[in-house]
Amino acid sequence: MAEMKQRSLEEVKALSQEDAVEIMRHAGIVGAGGGGFPTYFKYKNPQPHLIINANESEPGYWSDKVMHKHYLDDFLQVYEALQAIFGFEQVTMCIHEKDREWYEPYAEHTDGVHDVRCVPDKYALGEEKALIKEITDTKVPRKVEFDDGSDRPGMPLDVGIIVNNSETLLNIYRALFLGKPVTTKFLNVYGEAVDRLKVYEVPIGASMTEVLELSGADVRNSGHLTVIDGGPYLNEMGIEELGNGDGYVRQATNALLLIPKDTKSNDYADVDTEPPEEGIVSLVGEVSGVHLPLGGRYLEPAEALVSEGDRVEYEQKIGEPVDEGFSVGVWASSEGTISSIEDGIVAISGGGPSQPEAEREAEAEAAR
Repeated sequence: MAEMKQRSLEEVKALSQEDAVEIMRHAGIVGAGGGGFPTYFKYKNPQPHLIINANESEPGYWSDKVMHKHYLDDFLQVYEALQAIFGFEQVTMCIHEKDREWYEPYAEHTDGVHDVRCVPDKYALGEEKALIKEITDTKVPRKVEFDDGSDRPGMPLDVGIIVNNSETLLNIYRALFLGKPVTTKFLNVYGEAVDRLKVYEVPIGASMTEVLELSGADVRNSGHLTVIDGGPYLNEMGIEELGNGDGYVRQATNALLLIPKDTKSNDYADVDTEPPEEGIVSLVGEVSGVHLPLGGRYLEPAEALVSEGDRVEYEQKIGEPVDEGFSVGVWASSEGTISSIEDGIVAISGGGPSQPEAEREAEAEAAR
C-alpha cells in the first residue's frame, strides 16, 4: 500500500493510479452522501469525465457552499492532481443556478478542461443520473446485461463518467496531500428549536443527541421533535423522539433536521435558511465518545485491529480492509478507550484531542 503521508502537488501528481486508489481505500473514503458507495472502486476504472456534484439539492443545505469557499485552493489542487493521475479530459463542477454568484471565485480558474455548469434549482430524484442527463444529454442505462445472463444497475461509468460530491473530493485531497484518513463529517443542523442553521465538522460516529446539545438545542425539553438524518427529501430516521434513544453520525449524514413528531419531512421542502455566520464549526475533540461501524451498506466489515480495553489515539487505524467485496479502512475519530466491539460497531469512550491541540500537532508534523 502507498504510504499515508504528506505530499506536495508534484508528488501527488506522480502517484500511480494503483497507489492513488489504494490510498483512497485505506483512508476509508466512501461517498459522503446518498448510499456511501466506496470511492476507490470508481477510480479503479478511470473514465474521461469527472463531475463534482455541488448541487446541494436538499432545501436549506449550506455545507458544500461553505466548504468550497473555505477550501477553494484545496479543491483546485485535487482537481489538477486527479486529472494528472487518471487522465480526465474534462472536470466539471455542477452547481445550482441560484448559487452562481457564490461560486464566482471559481470562474477565473476555468480553462476549457475545468469548468463550472449551472443546473435548474430543483431537487432531482436519482441525483447522479439526473445530473448527467442535464449537463451531457446522456442517459445512464437502467441496467447493464452481461453475456452470462446476469445484470446490474446502470452506473455513471457506463457512459464514461465518474461522479463525486464535494466532500468526497475534499476527503480525497486530505488523503493524497495530507495523509489524513476520513474521521469527520460536514453536516448542517437546522429546523425546529434551532435559531439559525450552522455547519459543523463532526467526528464520525458521534451521538446525534450530543451534537445537538453542542449546537445549543434544548434536548431535554424537545421530546416533541423528531431528528431526521438528512434533508426534507432524501433522509433516514435519526431519532424518532428527541431525548428518547439516540442515533450516530454516519459518513453519509449531511444534516440533522429537527421537525415536529408525526410531520412529513417534505413538509419542510420550502425551508429557507441563511448562510451560517460562523462558517464551519469544528466539534473535533468536543464529543464524549463515538460508535464507528467497521462496514456499511455496500461494505464488507473491516478486520478490527483493536480489542476491548485498548487505548487508541485520534486518527489511529482501527480497521483493516478485507479482500472480499468492497471494504475500506476505519480510523478512530476520537481518542479514548475501546469500550465495546459488538455487531461490527467499535465504541470509543473518553473523547479526543481539542481542535487547537489537533491543529498544533498538524503544524508540528508539517514542520518536520
